[in-house]
Parts: sequence; structure tokens; C-alpha cells
Amino acid sequence: MPRMRPRPPSTLPVIALAFAFAATAEYTVEPGDTLSGIAAEHGVSPAELAEANDLADHDLVLAGTTLRIPEARPGGSGASAPGGDGVPMSAPPAIGDLIERTAHEHGWSPAFVKAVAWQESGWQQQRVSSAGAVGIMQVMPGTGTFVSTRLAGEDLDLADSADNVRAGVLFLDHVHDLTGGDVELTLAGYYQGLASVERYGKFDDTRAYIDNVLALRERFR
Repeated sequence: MPRMRPRPPSTLPVIALAFAFAATAEYTVEPGDTLSGIAAEHGVSPAELAEANDLADHDLVLAGTTLRIPEARPGGSGASAPGGDGVPMSAPPAIGDLIERTAHEHGWSPAFVKAVAWQESGWQQQRVSSAGAVGIMQVMPGTGTFVSTRLAGEDLDLADSADNVRAGVLFLDHVHDLTGGDVELTLAGYYQGLASVERYGKFDDTRAYIDNVLALRERFR
């Protein structure tokens, strides 16, 4: 979901796809890291990592910062055991079924939507970003209003997991149509905003977001 853009390119965090397994109580942020990437390395959700470190901006971590890594919660989520890189092999049943059903209804690969949802929120409906993005698909309130009035034809409650996933998938549909079916540009538009992409090109963190989602899609197939 589009972030607060534009930021001057010189201040953008450069994000890397970082899925090497590491088990440690602390982690020092390196150039190229993102919260979601660090969380994936250690088998915790981005929301849990942000909460453990009192991070106000879930989308920005500064190189050199030492993060406390919370202990991974064993089994409680219902997700399958993580692979060697700490990323779950599948979503918890309730979330997985919801995403699969919604994806099929709108002609999307469930693995693709699961990948977007994990990258956005770690499948956490309760997550609200510092910019105000809500839920599993991290839908901004303004985007939710647009989707409700222009795409869904009914009011969607972003605080409801089913409506949140539906809003995110409908917005993916919308951006996909605007980009002529270009998957990478669709992801860039969902994350950065199409107007920003058209004006500034893809930011470094946007390119990494795309790489992350496409890699996760293969994991969740």
C-alpha cells in the first residue's frame, strides 16, 4: 500500500532480500535491511519485532541500530513450521483459507496474495503502521474509501480481516488493470503508488519489495 512518498532518494533505506537463518537475541541493522527482512530471518512477524523495539515507523530501520529479537512463538499461530530461513511454509489456516478464497474469487494466485500479505504485515490483522495502513493487506484508510466506493460498491471495514483482504485484492486488481497486467509494476504501484513510480521511477526499497514478494510467492506455492 502506498507509503508516505516521495522521500529524497538519498535518504531511502536500501532493502535486501535477507532470508538467511540466524538465531540470536540481538541483531545490528546493516545497510539494506528492512524490518520485514530481519523478522523473516529470525522467524518472528514484523509486528512482533516492531513491538519488541518500540519502533514508531515500521517501514524504516536505521543501519547501526541494535534490535532485540523476541523469542519466536512456537506453534500458537497454526502456521506450518518455518523453513530454514525462518519464513513459514504456509499461512495459519484461518488466514490462509481467507486469502485463498478471496484470491480465487478475483482470479489471483493465492500464493501471490499470501506473499503480498506476509510482506505487508506478517499476516497480522491487528497491525497498524505509523502511516495509518491497516491490517493484513496494510490498506490506507483513503484507499479503503476509494475501494469501497469505486470498486466494491459497498462499505468495507478495514478492521475486519475478510474486508481487509478483499480491499487489498480489489486494489491489486485496480493497479494490475492500470499497468496492463505488469506484475512487477503492479507491486510497485501497490507499495509506492503508481503516480510516484511514474514520476520518480521505482525507489530502491520498492525494488526490494518486489523481489521479496516474488520470492515469497515461490515459497507459498
